[in-house]
Amino acid sequence: MTLSRRHFLRDVTRGLGCLATASVLPRWLGEAEAASISGYAGYRAAVCVFLLGGNDSNNLLIPKLSAPYAQYKAARPNIGIANADLLTINPVGLAAASYGLHPSLVKLQALFEQERAAVVCNVGPLVLPMKKDDYLTGAVARPDNLFSHADQQDAWASSIANPSSVSLPLALVGKVTGWGGRTADKIAGLNPGEYPDVTSFGGKAIFATGASRQPMMVSSSGTLGFRTSSDTGFNALYQESLSEVLGIHNDVTLQASYGGTFATAQNFATARTAAREAAWLLLPQATRDAIDALFVLPEGGSSWGLPGQLYQVIRDLVAGATPTASGGLGLKRQVFSVGLGGFDTHTGQDTAQSSLFKQLDFALNAFHQALTLLRAGTNFGATPPQTTLFTISDFGRTFVENSDKGTDHGWGSHMIVLGDRVVGRRLYGAFPNLDLTSNAANNLDTVDSKGRWIPSLTVDQYAYSVASWLGLSTTAERDYVFPNLGAYVAAATANGFPAYAKTSKIGFLLADA
Repeated sequence: MTLSRRHFLRDVTRGLGCLATASVLPRWLGEAEAASISGYAGYRAAVCVFLLGGNDSNNLLIPKLSAPYAQYKAARPNIGIANADLLTINPVGLAAASYGLHPSLVKLQALFEQERAAVVCNVGPLVLPMKKDDYLTGAVARPDNLFSHADQQDAWASSIANPSSVSLPLALVGKVTGWGGRTADKIAGLNPGEYPDVTSFGGKAIFATGASRQPMMVSSSGTLGFRTSSDTGFNALYQESLSEVLGIHNDVTLQASYGGTFATAQNFATARTAAREAAWLLLPQATRDAIDALFVLPEGGSSWGLPGQLYQVIRDLVAGATPTASGGLGLKRQVFSVGLGGFDTHTGQDTAQSSLFKQLDFALNAFHQALTLLRAGTNFGATPPQTTLFTISDFGRTFVENSDKGTDHGWGSHMIVLGDRVVGRRLYGAFPNLDLTSNAANNLDTVDSKGRWIPSLTVDQYAYSVASWLGLSTTAERDYVFPNLGAYVAAATANGFPAYAKTSKIGFLLADA
């Protein structure tokens, strides 16, 4: 069959998604001058790990003291974890051994106790701070389509709980954007040229999309390029047709614009690949080998995808933190998005979540230990790369288990933050009251008798804590990226909410000296 030029152009553009930034790439390829920055002069990256499907965090962080543990086990007679099997942690400011982690999170337990990890309790999308009466009477607007997977994933990724009614900055009107992408809109000047500030290996695409900055969508293998096949004949035809398009120079035809875009995209992909390889090879062989060893999958983990995504983040941030004079990218700030699916555990949660947590535990530890190796080396001098990893998820799940040994859609959820700048061994926010004995009538933390927790912290506070660490510094920048946050804090202050609800940021990251 003859492959027409127009037919080829129509089909091959489907593979161009990962190179969607092509229109701005020439400026990066020809520039190496970065704007001056305040605060940390080295490289910083924020890594978003999206636990897709709605992670049941009620089995992530569990009270060990007798009364709350009895309430926990009463609500979960089948999927509740034995107290003796919990991995004990000792949060600062709380009674010793008062909480435990899921038994699969062995490495996370160690990182928590080493003050490298923390848990942000009962966080979720909110329009304004809400009490139970506000929920029941409708006095405060609920997030749009609460308990819906798609809508709540978007609420977490966008940090806009009510897109149907929120008053957006003019630059955002009519656009679908995420808080990672909008942060990139504001910190773009910290990097040389126009290299994409957000790279997505997985997760939710909306998170990475800004109004003026577009993400770089990369396969989980780290490869940026046109798709190939195991069929060598197809690949040969593909390359022949692509070469034909790249050779078109008639600037009055539609094909010419495709040819220019493809040429630019290929030039960018080649330059990025070269920078990644050059920066990686600058590391001592022992460091490279040690990092590679950290990501060797254990027995039974051959199908795991998250470790590979985080390994590619390591390779990207090494290139980003390496100066252009040494062959790297010379960046100052980056945001990464990765994802792990399978958390919609309506049935058989005990087995499914245990397996997912083993993968998460392995991946987070490998990532953190790799960064520790990089910081201990001499390649980056006095300003080694700093990274903060944080989890997000659709929603928490019901505290009370269902009849299928699973859980159903909830609301507030506990999130993990991890990194060398994290103020660790702490629980932030407020752990919910687990007493459901009065059919939840007197429990102000849940909307119903199943234990769907009203968040004690909003996504906006959680996300702004990371975004400000990356470089957001003014109220105007905050209000652009998080248009609900100012009103949220004002309402919390006016209506007598606890102190943690009255601040724009949660204090889980060390301030710059």
